[in-house]
Order: sequence, then structure tokens, then C-alpha cells
Amino acid sequence: MLKTALALFIIAHGLVHAILAIAPNPTDPNAKPGAFFSAAERSWLLSQLWMDAPTIRRIGFLLVGLSTLGFVLTGLGIFGIAGLSILWRTVAIISAGISLLLLITFWHRWLPIGVLIDVGTLFSLLVIHWPPVDQIGT
Repeated sequence: MLKTALALFIIAHGLVHAILAIAPNPTDPNAKPGAFFSAAERSWLLSQLWMDAPTIRRIGFLLVGLSTLGFVLTGLGIFGIAGLSILWRTVAIISAGISLLLLITFWHRWLPIGVLIDVGTLFSLLVIHWPPVDQIGT
């Protein structure tokens, strides 16, 4: 039961990244879909680094793609898919780090829950080593 719930939760967290990536920029009433994680004006950090809009857009989509893929692969690994079952913890740590970078770089008031999930994932896996191997697997 824990295994299934955890796998589905992690996959859902990854898919929320993709769903938000196709959402319009919430600060622009005229924004088209696909601007939430890619509009240059949405990235307080990248725009301060004097990056142009196409570069910011590419970075946003790259971070979304990597975090979404990573969390989906993590969930599949928790389910026990061959090849992923031994890597899921490492993939989860990397994905949470990429996700944190994405969420902080394109900050919005909707995102604290995602940050809490990412920090909780990192804390669980790196500090308290939860879930135990005997409950989930490698």
C-alpha cells in the first residue's frame, strides 16, 4: 500500500510540473498557454542575469522536462520497473533538486507546496533515509 501511494504521489508531483508548464503566465491577463515556466518576465533570477527571452524559455522548458521525467521515472522505479528499481532514490534526489531550481527560478505564490514536497523528498531520502529499503526496495 505504501509503495503504491508513494509511487502515485511522486508521479503526480512530476505531472503537475508539466501541467503548470502549459499554463499561461498568471501575471499577464493576455498570456498564451505555455508561459508559466517559460515567460522571461516570470523568472526573477534569469532576467537578472541578462538572459534573453528565448534562452529563458529554453531553460524553463528544460527544467520542466527534466523534473517531470525524473519524477515519473522515480515513481516507476518505486513500482519495481526493471532497471529503475535500483535507481529510484538517486533519480528522486536529482529530480527534487532540479524541481527546486525550477520553482525558485520561476517563483509564484502557487508554488510553496511544490517546494515543500521537494524539500520533504530530499530530507526523507538524504537525512532520515525514509522509506526503508525493506518497505519499498533498493
